[in-house]
Amino acid sequence: MKVIALAAAGAAALAFAATAPAYAQTYSIGTNPQGSSAYATGAAVAKVAKDVVGLRARVVPQGGPVVTLPLVNSGRLKFSIAVSVVTAFANQGKAMFKGKPQKDVRVVAVVRTLRLGIFAAKDSKIASVADLKGKKISSGFAKQRIQGLFWRALLNMADLTFKDVKGVPAPNGVRGVDDFMGGKVDAGMFSITSGKMRQAYASRGYKYVSLPDDPASVKKMQAIAPGSVVEKIGPSPAYAGVTGPTNIMAAPFIVTANVTVPDDLVYKLVKAMAANKKMMVAAFKGMAGFNPKKMYVDIGVPYHPGAMKYYRETGQAK
Repeated sequence: MKVIALAAAGAAALAFAATAPAYAQTYSIGTNPQGSSAYATGAAVAKVAKDVVGLRARVVPQGGPVVTLPLVNSGRLKFSIAVSVVTAFANQGKAMFKGKPQKDVRVVAVVRTLRLGIFAAKDSKIASVADLKGKKISSGFAKQRIQGLFWRALLNMADLTFKDVKGVPAPNGVRGVDDFMGGKVDAGMFSITSGKMRQAYASRGYKYVSLPDDPASVKKMQAIAPGSVVEKIGPSPAYAGVTGPTNIMAAPFIVTANVTVPDDLVYKLVKAMAANKKMMVAAFKGMAGFNPKKMYVDIGVPYHPGAMKYYRETGQAK
């Protein structure tokens, strides 16, 4: 029965591809640099775009959404992979996009969730965000400003700022984890499903600091990082270091597109993604968390009309 089901699924994908038009234009998907989860996500989306929709798609590694979203807005890139928080700022013309709203960027789909956690040494007395006061944490993030923004949002939950901690300059989040492994900082913050965190757990071990989830604290976090939420997770093979119920920061990873990308093309892409999760997971295991029934999440940024057609048909949106 399993073989028959797989054969049927394969036949359905081939049938879908056979009816899809061949798009002569190359559609680029902007992502973070190669080796990042955003790049791998873009590769998974490109796989479906090429093999199912018949789209000439290619992944173009850049410097992250601060670079790719303006390129999508101008039409130089047709698609990109970005985090909801950065996309919300781009739409509003705030934070790293201050005075430069990217009004021609549209959301296509939520593909998975970025989960961030604050971690400290297992024997550390740091048990809450408030306990970070006076402690050494990474700062600066000249090459990954979103990392600094996430830190500010989390510190704000306890009415703290970088003035209340001892900042240790780091160009990006990866260096911050390296500094934790080297004993240069007392606590760190990074994607809990990343390979870097597995490396840190194997090297030194750590515990996660559970975030407060009361409405007032969550509101303080969202005041700096709109589109983020507090999510409770439990032990899982995907979460190294999570030994019990733990509150972490979550922000959806999304596919975005320029508003001029044809509606029918975006509709077909969204539909193909929903029908071919296994194909995307085969391309990138991190897509295992992709939920075809939750591709629409209102983050305060307009969705592409082609995508909205599919979400209304499936009842995900009104």
